[in-house]
Amino acid sequence: QYEVAHVPGTWNIPLSMLAGWAGWLVDYERPVYLIGQREQLAEAVRILHKIGVDEVAGYFDAEAVAASGLASEHYRSATPVEIEGQIASGDVRLIDVRSNAELNEGFIPNAEHYFLGRLPENLNRVPQNLPVVAQCLGGARSAIAASILQAAGFDVINLTGGYGAWKRDGLATEKHARQHAVSSQH
Repeated sequence: QYEVAHVPGTWNIPLSMLAGWAGWLVDYERPVYLIGQREQLAEAVRILHKIGVDEVAGYFDAEAVAASGLASEHYRSATPVEIEGQIASGDVRLIDVRSNAELNEGFIPNAEHYFLGRLPENLNRVPQNLPVVAQCLGGARSAIAASILQAAGFDVINLTGGYGAWKRDGLATEKHARQHAVSSQH
């Protein structure tokens, strides 16, 4: 839903991933506002309070937001086969948001590594001169990354199916030390 229409400047952290990623990504010094289904509100607030995000300042019903016309932004997605040539030619910048352990299992040639949990603090290191393709293992974390990148002004594309789909499609991968990687996870 977020990919198709969302409020400009918002981040997408699905409820099922909220506990795992809000702790990394949310600024604890600023109030948080939620957009979602009304029946998800209590659970989202409970999860956020559980990880120390105490200031949930407001909530917007997703259907009301959609009906208002405020959800005026979207981003593109592309399958590995659709975007492979642009990645190989350097016409887009590929951002791999997986962990170091996942990266050690293999990566897509030309990928730059920016661990999702540290992406907001490293946005100034990502040049904005090319469209950015966000990529993880299956496409869920890269959807979060795509929302963060787009909110920061990047032209973003989410890699549908991520590294898993890339491998299933039989496209080239690498597994050696990455000299061009920008790793921000320690």
